[in-house]
Amino acid sequence: MTERTMTPAEAAALLEVAIDAEPEQVERAYRYQAQRSHPDRLAAATPAEQAAAAARFDRYTLARSVLRDADAERMRASPAAGPAGPGAAERGSGGGGSAGSSAFGVARGANWGANWAADEPYEPVVPAGPWLFWVWVGLYAVAAVIAFIGGPLPYSAADLWLRLLPLGLAAVAFARTGRRGFLAVVVALGAATAVLTILFASFGPLVSMILLGAPVLGLVALGRQRGPQRPDAAGAPRPAA
Repeated sequence: MTERTMTPAEAAALLEVAIDAEPEQVERAYRYQAQRSHPDRLAAATPAEQAAAAARFDRYTLARSVLRDADAERMRASPAAGPAGPGAAERGSGGGGSAGSSAFGVARGANWGANWAADEPYEPVVPAGPWLFWVWVGLYAVAAVIAFIGGPLPYSAADLWLRLLPLGLAAVAFARTGRRGFLAVVVALGAATAVLTILFASFGPLVSMILLGAPVLGLVALGRQRGPQRPDAAGAPRPAA
């Protein structure tokens, strides 16, 4: 890795844990961030987006390694973790507290070994490829036709141009960009759909709302994976919460 060395404080800030966090906490934080930033999650992204995701993933991996080394250094500096020597028996017989501390130190070191033995690449759950986007788009097109024919305002050109088309376009735009402005449009038009369904309470509008809701939620879920990035405490971009 060509970037400058990361300090333990920077590594802790990057993973959002305390600098002296327990191994389990660090591991959970690493896996959470790695799951969100692994390049395999952006199979449909541009090369620039994939490169940025790879850079973030590398920084999280480096942060985990830095905190591992820092914890190992603290263990070496701790008297409880010192090597056994001629006076080990005398130190052990000096009190139960010392023996307990030594046992804790050994157990903690073994715990790190269990957690960090997996220096092999982390394999996250890889989402479906770009085909899923087109499935949701196709389902929305079918649902929009049904809503136009049998929705709350059947065969209404105004409903088509002011609600159905804008709702579909905003959902598609959010799925492709992850920008929250498009999500706000989706929420507003979705609320309008719910209001119209209540006003025209009948079987047809209810069915059309359900049919429209499924692909819209699917596209929103895709868009949340591509959400905007913001800098973290160490200066690298990270996914928005």
